[in-house]
Amino acid sequence: MLKGPNGSGKTKFLKTLAVLSGCGEGGWSEGNEPGELPYQAEMERDGQPVFYQDCYKDSETSFLGDGYFETHDFLQSSGEKRIGLINELVKHIEDRFLTYKLPREVRPTLLLDEVDNHVGFAGQSLLWGGLFAKLSKKYQLILSTHSIFPILLRRENLLGPDNIIDLVDNYAEICVAELGRAIGSFNQENADSNS
Repeated sequence: MLKGPNGSGKTKFLKTLAVLSGCGEGGWSEGNEPGELPYQAEMERDGQPVFYQDCYKDSETSFLGDGYFETHDFLQSSGEKRIGLINELVKHIEDRFLTYKLPREVRPTLLLDEVDNHVGFAGQSLLWGGLFAKLSKKYQLILSTHSIFPILLRRENLLGPDNIIDLVDNYAEICVAELGRAIGSFNQENADSNS
């Protein structure tokens, strides 16, 4: 997981992996040749399929085509729409690639750039604590985010610990400290109003 503020290189890093995997424009890499980059980069590949989605660029667009919002009237707010789009993306990936047929050591890679963009706090908890945890059992996930939830919900499993790469020194610690400060301010304000 790549974590850092705007301009720290999250998207550039994921885009580099996608282009060198042959899926720089989005979708699956299978059968595609690596693309060209305007800078020097090298990557070792294991030959497994790679899926890339720039979720920030497409934050108000269906991952699979036009008309998604028109056929799902219950998706009203932008946050609900994002959750709907993420579910749509996951369903597409699961339908497209039957991971249950693969040996455990063979896992496709998912490159998802800011998949939680425009998703509210409660929704982020569900995404990072539930959905991404399940996906990581089937796929090698490489995600970028501003969210604090990957830090708060970090875990270890049989495949190893969640690996969070800070692209700016101490950025994770800064985020946790600021969250703590906000919670302290909220608690103080509520204590004052209850006394």
